[in-house]
Amino acid sequence: MTAIALFEWCTFCLQCRCCYSPFSPMRSHVISPTMPSIPQAHSQHLIPPFERIQFTGLFVLATGVGWFLIGLILRSVQDPTLVNYPALGNYLEGKGLLSALVTGLVSGLVVSAMQWLVLRRYLPDWLWILAGATGYVLLTTTLESWWGWIGQAMILPEVTALAERVPPQTMMTLTGLIRTILAAVCSIWLGLAQWLLLRQYTRSSRWWIGVPAIAVIVSALFTAFSAGLVFLKVNFPLDVNVLGAGILGMTQAIALCALHRRSNSASSLPTTFITAPEIVNYNQVNRLGKRLHQHLNDAWTSEHLNQDALNYSVAVTETGAIATYKPINQAAIDQVQQTPLPKLVIPEVLNPESGIAPPLAQFDVTFLPSGKLQVRPWNGVPLLWITAGMLIVILAVSALTAYLNPSLIDVN
Repeated sequence: MTAIALFEWCTFCLQCRCCYSPFSPMRSHVISPTMPSIPQAHSQHLIPPFERIQFTGLFVLATGVGWFLIGLILRSVQDPTLVNYPALGNYLEGKGLLSALVTGLVSGLVVSAMQWLVLRRYLPDWLWILAGATGYVLLTTTLESWWGWIGQAMILPEVTALAERVPPQTMMTLTGLIRTILAAVCSIWLGLAQWLLLRQYTRSSRWWIGVPAIAVIVSALFTAFSAGLVFLKVNFPLDVNVLGAGILGMTQAIALCALHRRSNSASSLPTTFITAPEIVNYNQVNRLGKRLHQHLNDAWTSEHLNQDALNYSVAVTETGAIATYKPINQAAIDQVQQTPLPKLVIPEVLNPESGIAPPLAQFDVTFLPSGKLQVRPWNGVPLLWITAGMLIVILAVSALTAYLNPSLIDVN
């Protein structure tokens, strides 16, 4: 209950930005017809770019908590055939189709439900849980069947005689490679089941089918790297459950951040709007964001009368001048005069008569009821940076878990 309460609180913090959700009907009429448009290139992302870090962290944590709960649930079952909980890092080996089915069903329901606590704000469809459960069941049962066939082939006299002539280390490597390939191929079921849901809300998302397979391969590579360090007299064990859950959550979260919505909200913009080029240099945008924060903070009076968070999309030029802004939620429309934006905006810099606009940097600006001001670059942190940082955290947690609990390390 504590973990669930934590995710409820975290996801509430994401939602307290006063109905930013792109599914909100307010988005179709909040743009003032007197304002030129600001860059819309990233408004189509399933996850707003400026929320990528928080979303990725919560999604990875949700996946990890889900896997932890799976272990508790399956270990509480008295049937010894169901006690051993096989996740993507611990592949099924001869535990029977019934065990594989139950394991897949429990794993899919728990992990997908935990992920849904984070994802529900961006994907308003509880069928994510059903899709995940279906994918995990197909994954585990298919993997169990294939491994059973391979097990039968391994006991053939010809194969046994060949295995005796192969060095033990080579045989272990070959077995691990087969397990990884089988798990990667079977995990396509999970990607397919989730894609059947995602395709209704996103476009050009067919590549999602291979996302779980990529997670399996990456997890196996790091596990092999950890094992290979032993030959170099370097002890760097990794807990396979933490590693598998973390990499699966990270891979899916990054992929979700890269998806684009099927609907095109930019089509609702008046044709008279000017579409300006966008400033994409991350360091330059950060500098402009700090300047914008200081500019707005100095102009915002100490008497904060707004009862709700006022959320705006603000565009500035390369010189830091506020070119235009767009209210995001209804409170921002009703209480815009309580903010310094109407006085600070300089629409002349866009030169609407000639139709030529200077490059603009777009920011998500929120005037909070507490009197604090929040300014975030719309582009957010590059996905590559988030991936590298999250991977370092996952490896550190996996190594720490293996160090504190050596018995949990997969020795097979």
